[in-house]
Amino acid sequence: MSYQRLPANRQLAALLAAEAISMLGSRITFVALPWLVLTTTDSALLAGLAGFAEMLPYVLAGLIGGPIVDRVGPRPTAVAADAASVVAVAGIPLLAHRENVSLGVLLVLIALTGALRGFGDAAKRALLPRTIAAAGLSTERGTTLYDGMSRAATLIGLPLAGVLIAAFDPAVVLLFDAASFGVCALLLGALVHVGHADAAAREDEEPGYAAALRNGFRYVRQDRLILGIMSMLFMTNMFDQAFATVFVPVWVREGPHGPAALGVVGTAFGLGAVAGNILYTILAPRLPRRRTFSVCFFLGGPAQVLALALTDRVWIVLVTAALAGALMSTVNPILLASVYRRIPVHMHGRVMSVLIAVSWAGIPFGGVIGGWATDLVGLQTAALLAAIGYLAVTVTPFFFPAWDALDDREPPRVVRTSRPSARRSASAVPR
Repeated sequence: MSYQRLPANRQLAALLAAEAISMLGSRITFVALPWLVLTTTDSALLAGLAGFAEMLPYVLAGLIGGPIVDRVGPRPTAVAADAASVVAVAGIPLLAHRENVSLGVLLVLIALTGALRGFGDAAKRALLPRTIAAAGLSTERGTTLYDGMSRAATLIGLPLAGVLIAAFDPAVVLLFDAASFGVCALLLGALVHVGHADAAAREDEEPGYAAALRNGFRYVRQDRLILGIMSMLFMTNMFDQAFATVFVPVWVREGPHGPAALGVVGTAFGLGAVAGNILYTILAPRLPRRRTFSVCFFLGGPAQVLALALTDRVWIVLVTAALAGALMSTVNPILLASVYRRIPVHMHGRVMSVLIAVSWAGIPFGGVIGGWATDLVGLQTAALLAAIGYLAVTVTPFFFPAWDALDDREPPRVVRTSRPSARRSASAVPR
């Protein structure tokens, strides 16, 4: 069956399936990579540095890739990035098993995989709203389905990673992630085909890569809701990275549970998130977005970090993780639906790239700071400080009026401006 005859709803299903498989592999790597470094070097700081080596190129590649996605198209960009990721990710275990390979060389390859994943994810984020629209779904329903796939991948991938690491060398486990990128590239290339935005929507754009990236920054700078989202996520993503790549591995290593327990916290979180995602799919049209987002993020975001800081009882940590997952299942669908509605289709690539790049810019530093703090003051104190910071950040949507825009159900009015020169530049800016 050619992609021209594939119904739009099946294209969306193929995109969601590809993302689920890719995310499954990434969740395995998310556990295996810091564990590999931690057990090899016996240093929480170096485990955090491995996360830095992956996430900094990820953020930068996503940022500079936005205009390329808008120009080339999200589907071919995603297919090319995922195909290249197969080789890059498979190279990590191959290098790890060679003698006399320095940690620096390994970090360079980790950085390359992060950059390729950044390009691919930027393209998929631009492809998602077009595929949702083509399938005739509302933005809320489509983004909730997408987030549900992500939560399901976390639910399966994290415990699977723990089992695989216990059964095999952690370097070998990374081959599962390499295979997942290959499957994702095949699915997107064969089954998903959503075209560019109309050329008429870009006819007034100033040509050139720099101008396109500049327009993306201009749009973001003049939207107060997007600025608020970026500022909050910059901090909370940093705390989440410290929790996942440093606090949990150190908690497992210092306890009697063994490496198979690496995924148990993520499993509990994933169970809660999947249940919450199903419930939110039903209730979303009747819930106020801002109030739901604010309460769920404030209660669910710092809960897991606070549990590690205050208790060493496993059952309390797991129950807290499940409740946090249920609460946090509302956050991404609300943010994605609100942001996609505000951005013109022909600017999805560059604006989303700026948004994600700034939001994720704290991630590379989260593992390093978390590792440094853990080595310096111990796990409980480091986790308590992170939880306090998390609470201070997530209280802001209750007080700042810019967050009222989360409740908007219609796209904002846009204004097109052009420069009085031979080359015209268009920028759509919400009032």
